[in-house]
Amino acid sequence: MTLARSRKRPTAQSGGSSHPAPQSSNRRRRPRGRWPVRESGKSARRCALRNQGSVPGGTAGRGGAGNVRPSPPRALGPAPGKPGVGSVPPGGRGPGKTMAPAASKLRAEAGLGPLPRRALSQYLRLLRLYPVLTKAATSGILSALGNFLAQLIEKKQKKENCSQKLDVSGPLRYAIYGFFFTGPLGHFFYLLMERWIPSEVPLAGIKRLLLDRLLFAPAFLSLFFLVMNFLEGQDTAAFTAKMKSGFWPALRMNWRVWTPVQFININYIPVQFRVLFANLVALFWYAYLASLGK
Repeated sequence: MTLARSRKRPTAQSGGSSHPAPQSSNRRRRPRGRWPVRESGKSARRCALRNQGSVPGGTAGRGGAGNVRPSPPRALGPAPGKPGVGSVPPGGRGPGKTMAPAASKLRAEAGLGPLPRRALSQYLRLLRLYPVLTKAATSGILSALGNFLAQLIEKKQKKENCSQKLDVSGPLRYAIYGFFFTGPLGHFFYLLMERWIPSEVPLAGIKRLLLDRLLFAPAFLSLFFLVMNFLEGQDTAAFTAKMKSGFWPALRMNWRVWTPVQFININYIPVQFRVLFANLVALFWYAYLASLGK
């Protein structure tokens, strides 16, 4: 008994036991019930930014580390120069469907009803997609209408029955001439004029008017006599006689009447509407000549 009691228990240094003695830890125990709460990703990032001083109200805003001024609050709404969601550009047609400036201005300023406004919008669309064909069709229709109106006025002044002696071939000839010659030639002539004499050239308006009056008007009038002579089925002798007797008086009348009209047309009318403007003036010109009996 005495020997058993006097024996000492084996320690870790002596190697008598396989289980080491517990070592003391320097970590501070947290009180019970005060465990750290994990924050969400957004809250954690905000706390980190606040500690760094890049968020208003953080340590930098109070003069702490970072020495960075708090950023001003963002203004709500789309960024300048970039339309927001659902925004519509000027013109009300949505992105990618803006019209030409002259066409949109004409549509906005025209105080028309629903049906004329729809017809005008359709005409502007065709003029943009098929400019030559649209101008040719417009020239043919208005030329035929001008000749028909001139015949009606002439018959009315002579007090004749319009349904008996109305020449149907006359409007048909003018429609053919307007469709195949007036519209396409006018389209390309005005485009070439813009390229030959730009608006930046000094005295561009006067130079354009001289080009139209001295070059285009005589050539166009000669072509008119030639095509009408062919459509009427006459020979070369009749064409020569018409040129000798009617070309110079017709050219002088053209210079006298159409010079101010073409000055306005060339310098103040957009290039895509110049053929239409000339056709509308020609429509009233035919009626005026018919009222004078010429």
